Amino acid sequence: MDISLRYRRTVIGPLWITLTLAATIASVGTVYAALFKQDIAAFLPPFAVGLIVWTLIATTLQEGSNIFVASGHLIKAVPAPLIVHVLQMIARNVLIFAHHLVIVVLLYVVMPWPLHASILLALPGFVILLVVLLGGSVALGMLCARFRDIGSAIVSGLQFVFFLTPIIWTEDTVRGTAFHWLVRVNPFATLLDLVRRPLLSQPIDAEQWLLGIVYAAVVAATGLFCYARYRHRVAYWL
Repeated sequence: MDISLRYRRTVIGPLWITLTLAATIASVGTVYAALFKQDIAAFLPPFAVGLIVWTLIATTLQEGSNIFVASGHLIKAVPAPLIVHVLQMIARNVLIFAHHLVIVVLLYVVMPWPLHASILLALPGFVILLVVLLGGSVALGMLCARFRDIGSAIVSGLQFVFFLTPIIWTEDTVRGTAFHWLVRVNPFATLLDLVRRPLLSQPIDAEQWLLGIVYAAVVAATGLFCYARYRHRVAYWL
């Protein structure tokens, strides 16, 4: 219902977002493949899947940081748990993410890559990512409800992190250089690869799984602590 209300009186609804993302993938992917002098069939699938997963991450965290402020009228009028607003926002973005997966299917038809049973590992990777997004949205939402300027800082910070995450560039292009450490210390790179690599039938080492679980546990604990301690104060901050 939330998605339908946002796109009422349109013919294809949220697929407009998917078409925009598909155009971005086709244009930017082609240009960067030429700049990096890489085979477009090898460059475009990782770039497309990476950008789709990153769109879910960035959109959820940006909306999550503003979720309680945007829902202030409901929070002050309806005695519902605050977590409901966060879950609604995440559910909406997951449904839009499911629309974006159509791009991956079409890309596979045009530029097929080997498929293995390891593709099923994308499910636990996606669960780990959702746990991080849920805990992060709760913590950031409460922080930004108290300090409004932080929301703008998060938007700018995500744009900066985008270029430090292997999306428009690949890990192989920086392997053996001083910049390779960015992939290992960047939690977004790990969380992204937990979903991207299985979808592309690429292996994931145990270190990435362990890091992903650690990130999920830390962020979930942080979100739970913030929710337990500050949820009663949010209405007074709005």
